[in-house]
Amino acid sequence: MTGLGAVVRVRLRTRWRVALVWVVAVVGSLVGTAVSVAGLYDTPEKLRSYADAVAGDALVAVNGRVEGIGTLGGVVQDEFGFVAALALPLLGVSLVAAMTRREEESGRLEALLAGRVDRRAPVAASLVVVSAAVVLVVLGSAGGMALAGIPPARATLHAASLGALALVFACLASLLAQLVLHARTVSAISLGVLAASYVVRGVGDVRGWWLAWLSPLTWVERAAPFGRPRWWVLAVPLLVSAALAGAAVLVAGRRDLGAALVRGGAGPARASRLLRHPVGLALALHRSSFVGWLAGAVALAAVMGALASDVVAAVRGNPGVERLLAPGDRPADGFLSVVLLYLAVLATGYVVQSLGALRREETDGRLEPQLVGTVGRLRWLGVHVGVVTAGLVVLLGGSSLVLALATAWSTGDAGGVRPIVVGGLAYVPAVLVVGGVAVALLGLLPRAVPAAWAVVGVVAVVALLGPGLRMPGWLLDLSPTMHVGDPPVGAVAVGGVVGLTLVAAGLVAAGMAGFRRRTVPSG
Repeated sequence: MTGLGAVVRVRLRTRWRVALVWVVAVVGSLVGTAVSVAGLYDTPEKLRSYADAVAGDALVAVNGRVEGIGTLGGVVQDEFGFVAALALPLLGVSLVAAMTRREEESGRLEALLAGRVDRRAPVAASLVVVSAAVVLVVLGSAGGMALAGIPPARATLHAASLGALALVFACLASLLAQLVLHARTVSAISLGVLAASYVVRGVGDVRGWWLAWLSPLTWVERAAPFGRPRWWVLAVPLLVSAALAGAAVLVAGRRDLGAALVRGGAGPARASRLLRHPVGLALALHRSSFVGWLAGAVALAAVMGALASDVVAAVRGNPGVERLLAPGDRPADGFLSVVLLYLAVLATGYVVQSLGALRREETDGRLEPQLVGTVGRLRWLGVHVGVVTAGLVVLLGGSSLVLALATAWSTGDAGGVRPIVVGGLAYVPAVLVVGGVAVALLGLLPRAVPAAWAVVGVVAVVALLGPGLRMPGWLLDLSPTMHVGDPPVGAVAVGGVVGLTLVAAGLVAAGMAGFRRRTVPSG
């Protein structure tokens, strides 16, 4: 594999900032959760009360079946479960897709291979860099959890299982990068696999099916770092990663540069009328990303809604769960409000990824040919913002409707369909605030567009972990989702929604003004 060392150095030089942001975000979130949990649940009685409150198959579907839930580490694993299930796979997929198929799309990989570099070296180099980032995540997470009071050996096993999860999806992305033509398709398929993994894990844990072992998320929980530790389980994701990585390297050495093993047939001889319009081009650009995120959101909504009857049973049989999930008249509303919040967090990822693609259109040279014609800057950016916003409405509205219908089917109560759908759509302005940050960065600080993912991380951690960990009020206010209210438990906070809409509009306006004045391409 001639030139592997040189390619690794190139990848480190060009991607170390993004990789470092991912490492700091994941480690910081996990360690912050551990420290907060250690401060809140500082006695065995409090830990037992937490275990009693989250007992029941319905809640197992959300974060998995955590062995040793009555320990400090078990509480940390449970609280951080959903964030870990989303963040670790995205870490691996995003870094690998950027260093493989995206480099190939832009033409930079062809220039690199013009030297004395084996054609398999770029794929192997991307996996080396991602593996180094995963090692840093494991070491930082294990050390931070140990400092928070978790036994070092158990902390290390939990951190290693999370690292193995990231590695599996990184190797999956490396193989997909050889099979499909576009980086956005790599991300979309990977998100679909993640959604399927979440469904298989959730249903398998609740029903006790052995099929749960087919999900990479199951491998994390079956390591049981805070129950009866099973180090041997780590061999499963490591063997799967090795197989996927080996297949990726093998295919990379055999296929033509710029080609893909899975691709559509020849397109039409003439572009359709829609495709010749800026709206058609925008739809084509964002289609794969939208389909991937929509599949994940719908799968989550369908599974959670189907388990609503189990939630009702858990509420009626457990006073702790009743206090946690049934503050109102409808027993499942508290659970559904949590699911809607999860859907809103997923939607922020869709919006930032879609708007981040606009920066790549600029840096890869595809924006300038569009602007030299009759399409002005503001029209181009406005069309893309409008298409992404429409996709956001469909994503939140559609997944909320699926959640409502699945809940009605599960519980036999169709009276809550409208409040659930309205509650899901109420999060649209909150998500648009995060999208507005991405647009503002694109117009004012284009090189900082990837920093919008840090905003997604803050929103996810504060929204999902903030109330449970009793974060201070000023920190909770940083997440726009906290200003929507708590539908369907309570009414939508109309004032908060209006305020979020105005903030989002202001951010988009600032971004468009900056984009109109700055040079293209920039940075």
